[in-house]
Amino acid sequence: MVEGSIRSRPKRSRAAHRAIDGLGATLVAVGAVGVVVPGLPTTVFWIGAVACFLKTRPWAVRPLLKTPVVGRAITGFLRWRPLGGGRRKRG
Repeated sequence: MVEGSIRSRPKRSRAAHRAIDGLGATLVAVGAVGVVVPGLPTTVFWIGAVACFLKTRPWAVRPLLKTPVVGRAITGFLRWRPLGGGRRKRG
């Protein structure tokens, strides 16, 4: 194996890890309130939570993706990759 061929992620500090986790948990909670309160969106908050949890705990994303209506919207958003998933060459 050639050294440097595997792209490694930068290590986050414990405080940054906990802050991202806290933000993700808060977004899940606000999205859960949005299920009950009319006019408060659910999908937007859960997409934000998935973005946070993909950075810190990828195994926590699966329950959000399995929700009947919102799961398909989140999966479509992740396939679209608007948060820097694909890079284009400028020529």
